[in-house]
Amino acid sequence: MTWIRMFSKMGGFFTLLACPLIGLAQGGDYSAKQSIIQGIDRFERGEAGSDSLFAQGESHSTLSAVASYNRGRALMESAEKGAEARQAFQKSLKGNDDTRMQSDAWHNIGNSLLMEQDPENAIEAYKAALRANPQNEAARYNLSYALRMLNDEQEQNEQDQQGEGEQEQNEQEQNEQDQQGEGEQEQSEQDQQGEGEQEQNEQEQQGEGEQEQNEQEQQGEGEQEQNEQEQQGEGEQPAAPEQIEGQISKEDMERILESLERGEEEVQAKLMRAKSQGKKKKIEKDW
Repeated sequence: MTWIRMFSKMGGFFTLLACPLIGLAQGGDYSAKQSIIQGIDRFERGEAGSDSLFAQGESHSTLSAVASYNRGRALMESAEKGAEARQAFQKSLKGNDDTRMQSDAWHNIGNSLLMEQDPENAIEAYKAALRANPQNEAARYNLSYALRMLNDEQEQNEQDQQGEGEQEQNEQEQNEQDQQGEGEQEQSEQDQQGEGEQEQNEQEQQGEGEQEQNEQEQQGEGEQEQNEQEQQGEGEQPAAPEQIEGQISKEDMERILESLERGEEEVQAKLMRAKSQGKKKKIEKDW
């Protein structure tokens, strides 16, 4: 029984129990035996090319199962050849009545799957190994490990899904908050716009009122000025008419009238004196 050290995607390295190569029984084709023996020798020394030697041994019918099994075991040393190794193990199961070899083949198939981080299918392979040989403690050990790995993966997936769900819920809540915020902002902008329009209307109305007030004041000032002009016109004396050349002025006329009145009074006085003296005397006017 050998150990295989592998890296798990769940974190850290883990070690699997791997079944060894299977030796040859007595009998069989000599050349096929030699190929298998040389392959085992190279594998144990860690040299490359053992799998090709095992492939040569697969051509002999009586040694085909052993050669296929050993070729699969050699291919498992390369992580890139897991699928090819499983095919070799599956080939070793055909027409093979050796339950120990069957159990080890299934066991190594499970190891190959577990190396590829496929614990679910590896578990089925380990179970097949135990059905073929319930005493295969290496298969039982690796089955236990595969079950733990699968359980850890499922828990991790649940946590990831829960985290994704929480993240999605948080994003949804954030989107709702953003939409609510946008709605409130839009409403606020509409309110501000309405307030601005109302203020503009009030300013326009106030401007119209002030304009109307100014017009009324201007009209009142105009009427007051008109009244003042009329009152001023009434209080002013009419200008003296210009004296026309060749006409008697008012002052000269008044002086003439005064002179006539004085002359008339003198004439009346003279008449009175004449009457009182009983003399009739012609009185001539001196003007």
